[in-house]
This record gives sequence, structure tokens and C-alpha cells, in this order.
Amino acid sequence: MGAVPYFTGSIGLRGQAELTVASEHTAAFASGGKLPAVLSTPRLLQLVEDATYMLADQYLEDGYTSVGFEVVLEHLAPSRVGDTVTADVLLEVAEDRDLVFRFTVRNAGSLREVARGTQTRKIVLMEEFMRKLGADRSRL
Repeated sequence: MGAVPYFTGSIGLRGQAELTVASEHTAAFASGGKLPAVLSTPRLLQLVEDATYMLADQYLEDGYTSVGFEVVLEHLAPSRVGDTVTADVLLEVAEDRDLVFRFTVRNAGSLREVARGTQTRKIVLMEEFMRKLGADRSRL
């Protein structure tokens, strides 16, 4: 295990992404009205993905990208339509091809956590990733 030669960042980097909850982001929308009109967990996860991807991408050499690999997410509290939520991410590990982020999501202007957890992203060479994707589809 060691440093990542195609990643120029270091542990301790911070980033964030923000979302104002709209009706299409809700569990009600996804369930056809069977669930309440609160921020859905999949859309919450996408917000975290956006924050970690944008942070990692700034420090990757040309030709490399990062892809989501593993997520541990606790969705602790609801957010209503019109609420603005912010995902704050912190890079805790950068080793081999792994970037491990800790995250918290809060409603704007509040200390209350909406969600928390970790996400691991894998660094991949885009050309190789697309080649493998094509090879996998040819076997279908």
C-alpha cells in the first residue's frame, strides 16, 4: 500500500455540494405518492457522490477518474421540499487506488445532521475502464 502517483491531493482535503430539495428529489415522487414528500435516500447519496467526485477530480491527472465503490450511509433525519442541504466531505485516506471520504449532510443553517457516513472511490484509468465496459457488454 502506498501513495497514488496519479493523484496530487492529500488527506485532509475538504469539499461540499449543495441541493435545494425539489419535489422530484423526494421519496413521494419515486414511490408514486406512497411515501412522504421528503428527500429520498438515493438522491441524498447522489449529493454525496457529487461532492466526492468533484473534490477528487480536481486532483487527478489527465486520463484518470474516480468511481463510487463502497458507501456506508446513515440517513438520520428528513428534509422537506424547499430545504437546502449541504454535503461536507473530508478525504481521510488516499492509498493505492482508494480514496476514502467521511461525510456529513446538514440542512442549511442547522447543526442537525441529516446523514453521515463514508464513501470509498476507486481511481481508474478512463480508457481502461471504458475498454472493460465494452468487453463486459460483448458477453451479454
